[in-house]
Amino acid sequence: MMGLRQILASRVSDPLLWKVVKRYPVLDRLSEWRECQWDGAPALEARQMRALGALLGHALARVPYYAERVPGLTPDGAASAPDASLAVFPVLEKRDLILHADSLTCEMDRGSYWNLTGGSTGEPVRFLQDRVYQTCALATTMLFYEWGGVPHGASHIKLWGAPRDLGSGSVARRRRVADWLFNRITLDAFDMSERTMRRYAETIARTRPTCLEGYADALYELAVRVERFDLPMNAPGAIVSSAGTLLPRMRESIERAFGTEVFDRYGTREVGNVAAECDRHEGLHIFGETTVLEVVDEDGRAVGEGEEGEILVTNLHNYTMPLIRYRIGDRAVRGADRCSCGRAYPLLARVVGRSESCVRRRDGGVVLPEFFIHVIGVEYNDGSIGKFQVVQEALDRITVVIVPSEGAGERALARENEIRARIQQMVGDCEISFVLADRIDPTPTGKHMYVISNVRGSDNCHA
Repeated sequence: MMGLRQILASRVSDPLLWKVVKRYPVLDRLSEWRECQWDGAPALEARQMRALGALLGHALARVPYYAERVPGLTPDGAASAPDASLAVFPVLEKRDLILHADSLTCEMDRGSYWNLTGGSTGEPVRFLQDRVYQTCALATTMLFYEWGGVPHGASHIKLWGAPRDLGSGSVARRRRVADWLFNRITLDAFDMSERTMRRYAETIARTRPTCLEGYADALYELAVRVERFDLPMNAPGAIVSSAGTLLPRMRESIERAFGTEVFDRYGTREVGNVAAECDRHEGLHIFGETTVLEVVDEDGRAVGEGEEGEILVTNLHNYTMPLIRYRIGDRAVRGADRCSCGRAYPLLARVVGRSESCVRRRDGGVVLPEFFIHVIGVEYNDGSIGKFQVVQEALDRITVVIVPSEGAGERALARENEIRARIQQMVGDCEISFVLADRIDPTPTGKHMYVISNVRGSDNCHA
């Protein structure tokens, strides 16, 4: 039975926001996909191929970057044979978004806006998205909640960390009003002191939300404290891990501490949420209405079921800056073509991501890698910071290594004092040194590590 807050959120606040204020057909898309998710594989494939053909034809006709790099393929030809045509398109690298942003964009009346991410390679990436893309991304996220048994408008606690989402001052007040209207509570995942984590656990136990969502690392650290201090807990309806790599031992600890199942979800800021678990937990469904996802080997060939490879993503709805065969920087194990739930969307068995270190605090708390990724790579980056790495040498000593963007030089340190103050605010009193470097060596697997802690008990962020 729905409570008053859920009724308000699902039948008043959400329709008012999307249909009247923003005029985005998010709820219409959600209703459409809610029905067609049960279509058979032939119907799904036909829809996906139509969308892919239209995207590829658009890219060849109107986006200079692709027109120059896919000679001999016409827009009509791509539209008529989309699967074969996709294989002809070159892999799009993060570096291409930096070097060829102008030729990758297409002027359209779709309400475009710039977005930014640190990127899994450590290089900040700026990209253009549009209103149609955002509508589809939001509807996908809502549907993924439903796969986890979280109905529209249900009570929701989000353990999140982006300052632009949490806000301060008047922004924070508006966010609190929005939280009430949309039946949610937002907790700051960047503030993970022992005392704060106890308070978060008390909030979850007291409110018993239908959904608890957060970074995998944040959920795990909180679960560790719940068990370590035997904190009372009333099980949420479901837990959604929506950022970071959810390792098996992390899932086990979270489910044990909170007494409910975890639903893993995979996506990035560039392409939105692309895959999620249903209640069968047989893998993550790749949502074919918005995404074509390839898992390929070193030679670019598709891997077989149970094999690991690199992820290439094609988003089907961002025409303003099409990301086609985009190398996202993550690896995955390909799953089965079908889940026992009956949905025809194929599966990823698991996503293989980076294992970052958490920075340890003197009070026993932690600072998540996501904090540094956002603060250094996004919040205080005007484009002059190419790559960075945070190294915790001791509890009271941190080094921030910065590789400037081409031509930036010492300008990359222009906001050094602001970054230092933000880090000290979270970590506590410590010495913070900044070093300019020509390069930062990747790990043996080729990944970039944002955060490395040499403090005992910090291995992989999971003490």
